[in-house]
Amino acid sequence: MDLNRFIIDLIRKKSIKWMEERRLDFVPLLSIFLSEIIEGKSVLIVTDDEREWYADFIINKINNFNEFKPSFIPFYKLKAIVPQITIARHPEQFDMIEDMLNISFNENYIFWYIGKETSLLKFVRRKENSFFWIMDTDLSKNFYLKSIDPNLDKKLLELGDILNESIKAAIFAEVEI
Repeated sequence: MDLNRFIIDLIRKKSIKWMEERRLDFVPLLSIFLSEIIEGKSVLIVTDDEREWYADFIINKINNFNEFKPSFIPFYKLKAIVPQITIARHPEQFDMIEDMLNISFNENYIFWYIGKETSLLKFVRRKENSFFWIMDTDLSKNFYLKSIDPNLDKKLLELGDILNESIKAAIFAEVEI
């Protein structure tokens, strides 16, 4: 099944009305993201401070023993791996962190950034084919969300469901990417 068709069917099944009009922005970015996962890349989740809870939610949602049997997918919270990232400010510091990540993951990783523009965003944008949900800033290759949206947390949870189902479908070859 085509990824776009899969997403629209999923959106309608779960009654996520707001996403129906936004899917055209989301599906191309999701397709690249899923391709990177299928190729075996690790995903390092990076958030602003307000969305740190979401990184924990996603890791537990995607790697849930009850929902996903064959194996876990390499999703990690960057702040848990490199706590120094929260105080890094200078290019040399970011270069050192990037070197460590390249050695640790054999350059086989991407970032997934969720949140407002922060100093971390400049760092993660250096990695090609990363996945971006940048709030309040409509940049290219970004799924745009508004931080002042009163339904933002609900939308993030719904996007987490869509993402989880999409990953499973891609891994089991139920969708064409």
